[in-house]
Amino acid sequence: MAALTACSSDGCLNNQSAIPLADFYSSETDSPISLNIIEISGVNVPNDSILLAGGTVASSVYLPMRSTKPSTSWCLHYTQENISMPELNDTVTFVYDSEAYFASYECGAMYRYHITEVRNTTHLLDSVAVLDSLVTNVDKTYMRFYFRTAPEPETPDENDEE
Repeated sequence: MAALTACSSDGCLNNQSAIPLADFYSSETDSPISLNIIEISGVNVPNDSILLAGGTVASSVYLPMRSTKPSTSWCLHYTQENISMPELNDTVTFVYDSEAYFASYECGAMYRYHITEVRNTTHLLDSVAVLDSLVTNVDKTYMRFYFRTAPEPETPDENDEE
């Protein structure tokens, strides 16, 4: 009986993989945004690597990293008719050190990543902010993608006289 109670009944953590979450923000307002005109896929990845399909409304995306490579890149393709051109695609590359990590008996080994550099193009993507450079299996936002967004049209003040 003592052997049975000595084992953990909690099991493994919910998120067994170190996959960073990126939130989408407006660079003009520094506010969260949702997009439905973006398709995100891996660069130089075999088979189907679409992480976010165009037409899907999303305010964030999980971006898996390759433990066998020192960097991972994603292509951001904009699907809106007037900007759906390859020359407007943005590319985001994260350079990192990957480290095998033994979490526990229940979870086993997993990777964690220490981001050392971010490179990105700036067609419609303004910038990328890394909120925490050590990506672990904790399910939280690790980065923000800041997109250029059109400013909201000004509404005339009813008290203004022309």
